[in-house]
Amino acid sequence: MKRYLIALITSLLFISCAQNQHLPIDKEATAETVNLYQRLFRNMDKGILVGHQDALAYGHNWYKEPGRSDAKDVAGDYPAVIGWELGHLELGAEYNLDSVYFADMKQYIKETHKRGGITTVSWHGDNIVTGNTAWDCAQDFVVKAVLPMGINHGKYLSWLNRLSDFFLDLKDENGKYIPVIFRMYHEHSGGWFWWGSEQCTPAQYKQLWIMTVDYLREKRHVHNLLYAYSPSETRDEAEFLERYPGDDYVDIIGFDCYATGSDATAVANYKKALDHNLQIITSYAQQSGKLPVIGETGMEAIPYPQYYTDAVYTVINQYRIGWVLFWRNAWEPDKPNHFYVPFEGHPSAIDFKEFVAKPNIFMNADIK
Repeated sequence: MKRYLIALITSLLFISCAQNQHLPIDKEATAETVNLYQRLFRNMDKGILVGHQDALAYGHNWYKEPGRSDAKDVAGDYPAVIGWELGHLELGAEYNLDSVYFADMKQYIKETHKRGGITTVSWHGDNIVTGNTAWDCAQDFVVKAVLPMGINHGKYLSWLNRLSDFFLDLKDENGKYIPVIFRMYHEHSGGWFWWGSEQCTPAQYKQLWIMTVDYLREKRHVHNLLYAYSPSETRDEAEFLERYPGDDYVDIIGFDCYATGSDATAVANYKKALDHNLQIITSYAQQSGKLPVIGETGMEAIPYPQYYTDAVYTVINQYRIGWVLFWRNAWEPDKPNHFYVPFEGHPSAIDFKEFVAKPNIFMNADIK
């Protein structure tokens, strides 16, 4: 009996330690990828990382200025998390949807990694059936067409090959693979992408996700990825999990949420939506052992000067999450109001500086 109890206690301790290690879903993940995943959990115990999409490539009224970032111009440091977009990589193009050259993107990712920062990437792949953008979502057969036995399955695998080649080319100065968070097929609970909830069934979406993960890690041996599941706002946990491919296929869970409008009601609605969706993902994170994050957020043109300290911080400060990523600051002359982090001289710049100065809000230099 004593020997049985010792064995049982040892087994329970082993399981507990394994759970506390927070291992990625990829059993062959590189040591660096495992370390990143565990570092993200450790950082979460201390505070929340600040992220910004395309932060190094361009900003409000500038493009491709080495070492620059609107966030750094205002707050004196780079964001801890930097997001990138792979759309059009699948086509063999030199640059992405927002005119960032993929060769430059690789260099930015290497620079971020060297500083100790973190990279996350999304992929607005084109509609493979029509040849139009990811926002061409009038059809309900595109996902079916790329699944096994679908008419575009082989072509889609060639697209995944191009993504694989990109990920496998991300190496540091010692030749080790740089770990990246892959936030694919996001905002699927909406109906504005060809993989959205109005364009495919829950079963088809899950098949698409599983097929992609299996192909990248088993066929192409890409082992430097963490996989992030990020719907848009959802009503409840049931809707959040309706298209969830399972704990064996997801490392990170999050959601995308934006403020629409600029009056007091819009701010109140945004705070309510943030809080509601944070309740959903943090609750499931506790059950599943996944890392909860805010995949995308922001208020276009930041018309509310206290957006960061009031609309964002007062809500996220109540939760234990990995990061909050603000969307991009467009460089294009025809998009003068499309920005989500302040630039020098903007009325919300002071508020942003106060936000990142909070003891539990981390920019790049703050993370370990």
